[in-house]
Amino acid sequence: MKGKYQGCRMTIYGTLLPGARSIAMSSVITDRLTEEVKHRIKILDWHRAHGKHQSLTARHFGIGRSTIIRWLARFAERGIIGLNERSRKPKHVRQPITPWPIVMRTVALRKQYPAWSKYKLAAMLRRECVIVSASTVGRILKRRNLIDRKVSRKKRKSALRPKLRFPQGLRIHAEGELIQMDTKYIMLPGGRKFFQFTAIDVLTKRRILRVYPSQSSRNGASFLEVCMVSFPYPIMAIQTDNGAPFQKEFERACHVRSITHYFIHPRTPKENTYVERSHGADEREFYQQGNISSLLPVMQQKIKAWEEIWNNIRPHESLGQLTPIEYSRKIKTNGLPTKNVVILQT
Repeated sequence: MKGKYQGCRMTIYGTLLPGARSIAMSSVITDRLTEEVKHRIKILDWHRAHGKHQSLTARHFGIGRSTIIRWLARFAERGIIGLNERSRKPKHVRQPITPWPIVMRTVALRKQYPAWSKYKLAAMLRRECVIVSASTVGRILKRRNLIDRKVSRKKRKSALRPKLRFPQGLRIHAEGELIQMDTKYIMLPGGRKFFQFTAIDVLTKRRILRVYPSQSSRNGASFLEVCMVSFPYPIMAIQTDNGAPFQKEFERACHVRSITHYFIHPRTPKENTYVERSHGADEREFYQQGNISSLLPVMQQKIKAWEEIWNNIRPHESLGQLTPIEYSRKIKTNGLPTKNVVILQT
């Protein structure tokens, strides 16, 4: 090209179009508008299109005249942004009145004993003749950012949605009234793991066993489906620990099937006695006898064979040396003696 641009490269980068600034500002303002503000703009447009008649507009939209007057004043003062919701925070907020020495002593105790609760810290302060409530200690710790937010959220969630625990003295009279479930690690060469899912009927000791590659709640829900099909009687209640396999999808599956889901208390495996004892038998009588495979299909076949032995061949001392299947037939024929009713105390 000859002339003015000879030897130069033409470009339009950086060129400002006429009105580009106002277009950009309008886009920013529009993004900051809420749906409520957009509705208010429509009301003001309708007000202007009908001769700025405030009473007519108020009757048409079912709002007060004072509200329209207030919106118009805010629009005149700040434009469209003035129609946004304002903060409703009080202008005068209560200030802490706890004496400063008490605050400093509370903070010092917290730093000395970071794992102690506000109740323990309040008790420590009382020993020093400083009388403050546990709530006051909690507010001091919160203002000073000395509370683990993750732990606090967890405790609040537990308080708002407490988990169902089985009532003390629960009496089990029939098969399927309570099934205890748990998982057991199967350690493989190279540090890999499989997970044994176990369900045991508290009354007859009949079990369903499956092996999965992970202990997700999806596998927990899948195992529940297997139990629903495999147990020859309806499941009325299930008791588990608080682990991941028995949360989310598993809990939803219980809810859909109207099955009561009891949780044991944290770090209290003795409340799941029957399934925990059966895992001890698994370890001694099955895994320590060399019944471990790194191949999942093979491991699944082995665990099904062990389930068959447990239910149909192995005598159980707690059942009078009968198998779970034999004991089930016995109570169906002769009824359950009162002395054999299972009463859960823990």
